[in-house]
Amino acid sequence: MDFKEIKNTKHYIYDNQEEFNIARNNIPVRHNWRHGEEGEWVFTDDGFVCQILRKSKIKQRDRSVTCIRTVCGTFLAKDKNREMLGANGIAENIYTFSGTNMSQKEFNERERNSRELLFAKYVAGGTGAVEAYRRAYPDARSSNYIKERTEKLLKTETVKKMIDKKIQELLNEEGATPNWLIERYKTIADLAENDNAKLRALDSLAKISGLFDHTEKKSEQVTIWAGFSPEQLEEVKKHGKPELIAHAEKDKDD
Repeated sequence: MDFKEIKNTKHYIYDNQEEFNIARNNIPVRHNWRHGEEGEWVFTDDGFVCQILRKSKIKQRDRSVTCIRTVCGTFLAKDKNREMLGANGIAENIYTFSGTNMSQKEFNERERNSRELLFAKYVAGGTGAVEAYRRAYPDARSSNYIKERTEKLLKTETVKKMIDKKIQELLNEEGATPNWLIERYKTIADLAENDNAKLRALDSLAKISGLFDHTEKKSEQVTIWAGFSPEQLEEVKKHGKPELIAHAEKDKDD
């Protein structure tokens, strides 16, 4: 939730319908903001909720077009190529079609990145993902919204890289560098008192070195013998040599 104060009146934008319902119970929300009327609450194209502050007509190429103003900026109702996105935040200048200017966009981007970095830091440190989101985004209130956003962040490539980087930084701080880990595996393999521990250490070292190609397809031999059923073949194997007429290999997946 956020707001913009205009002439001593706060005009809010809510992160989702659940947050809106808590603050303004039983007020209907129009799904298509392009058809909204002045004073109505509407959904943005990405699911935020804001109010239409002004609906007006302007002249454009000798015809009248509808303009809708919210805290997200001013939009042409007919312009299907431009979405109203609550995630962009409140426009610095809500009275222009450009919406947020470059400095505001850069500020929003920096804020978004810093929040994601904070989320990644908490996750890397061992905090549960949902709790990490609550800490990084303390203004979020809806449990369902937090869960959805958490799942989305964890699937985001940028955030995954942030988490991996933070985990590596934490390991390095503790001296658990890749070389240290390899040395430890090798020490266990050399000095382990039982074969199971040695095999696990050797298996880990083999994987690290790339010795095992796990993408390699398993294959099995298919042998065709002339004139024999499986039962007959077993009997023949006991007493003679069947004639081999074909031999091939096939993937186990086939």
